[in-house]
Amino acid sequence: MKHIGYFISFLIVYLFYFPFKVLPYKWCLAYGIFLTKLIYPLDKKHRKVAADNIRFAFPAYTEEQIQNLVKAHYRHLGILLAHTLWAPRMTRKWLDENLVIDSESLQIEEETKKQGVGVILISGHFGTWEILVQFLGIRMKGGGIYKKVRNPFVDQLLRRMRSKNGVVLVPVQESTQVIKLLKQGYWIGFGADQNAGKAGIFVPFMNRQASTFVGPALMAYLTGAKMLYYSVLAGEGGKVIVRVKDLGFVDKKLYPSKDDVIRHYTELWTKTLEEEVKLFPEQYFWVHRRWRTQPQTIENNQ
Repeated sequence: MKHIGYFISFLIVYLFYFPFKVLPYKWCLAYGIFLTKLIYPLDKKHRKVAADNIRFAFPAYTEEQIQNLVKAHYRHLGILLAHTLWAPRMTRKWLDENLVIDSESLQIEEETKKQGVGVILISGHFGTWEILVQFLGIRMKGGGIYKKVRNPFVDQLLRRMRSKNGVVLVPVQESTQVIKLLKQGYWIGFGADQNAGKAGIFVPFMNRQASTFVGPALMAYLTGAKMLYYSVLAGEGGKVIVRVKDLGFVDKKLYPSKDDVIRHYTELWTKTLEEEVKLFPEQYFWVHRRWRTQPQTIENNQ
């Protein structure tokens, strides 16, 4: 009976996905924006979450500025939706025509490729991250961390979509596989800015403490991989803007203990993400509860 329910859910998801599978790229963008315009007046719950998060992040904003940013964010969510469902159709030719990357970022990327080292490619729920998955498969020897979806039919669809351009998907539980790939010179993408609950460490992010996964810094510590921060942003006219920051290799002599070193690099990439969010605030994923776990929450539950 459960499988019947899963299959019905899958059919609904697939019907929703189908237009993005066949429509031209620019039509997909317009359709995605249209859908979120329809959702905006109805989605009071997530609009409130977004507005509350923005108030903390930008305390100097007026209420009008906050609401304008929420509206701009929902428009971006339409583009993100379109990119997510259209991305498996990406080709190298499309990327060559639509990718916008500054000379400094391109130089960092090319120099890193010449080094032939494994790369911890750190990003967040910022910009258009599903485009980054396909970008990794086309431009690098790429891999990504994958969290399994409960519905097996939807899970199979998502895995097929995300691996379309050759990205190696690694289940989130298989850390040894990640280590192996990094030592083979793969570029492994980490979207690490989710609420980590009790599993994370607290670091400052947008004026609040945020429970943060240490996976990227820990993997760099264990493997000697290089850390690069990537912003992949939705630009005007359907263009994709890529910005790269070189976070370097872990220096184990920087602090006396392993935990201190990992904290330093976790704070470093989180601060880098924060600086990017301040430049393009409408493209951060304000509707997720990034700051749900607070230090006092954990203390009260002990």
